[in-house]
Amino acid sequence: MEVNFPETQKNAPASKKYKVNLAGSTQAVEKAKNVINNIMMYSHDELTHAGEVHEELEIEAWAWRYIIGTAGSEMKHIQNNYKVKVCIPRDHSLNQKVLIVGEPSPVERAKVYIEKLVWNAEHKTSGRDKVDDGDAWGDEGPEEEWMKQYLYKR
Repeated sequence: MEVNFPETQKNAPASKKYKVNLAGSTQAVEKAKNVINNIMMYSHDELTHAGEVHEELEIEAWAWRYIIGTAGSEMKHIQNNYKVKVCIPRDHSLNQKVLIVGEPSPVERAKVYIEKLVWNAEHKTSGRDKVDDGDAWGDEGPEEEWMKQYLYKR
């Protein structure tokens, strides 16, 4: 089996397509095509990444920033903590779903974590946009004489 990848241009757009040539028996060419297509679609194939699985998550584009985090911090946390690869789709991606790739158990745990992140983003349960349930300290009573020494006046 022989696979020939063409030389790519340095500044070519990410969406540029190239022709890959496969040579060999019909069966071998078909198998290689399937492996290449799986890698392009799911970032893995059983032949090249034995034991790995993937989960596809349908997450709306507005929520991707919560998975990525500031300067990629959340994405790094997920990938390092769960030992998985997280793929956010781009305009030219074959698969337009968020992918989690890795061993079965970590993939499932990362999926639950990401779904919770998105749920929190939808319901604004943390951060600057937090849903405000009022003052956590309760109602303040009237200012008393003994308080004056502790209060800062502007």
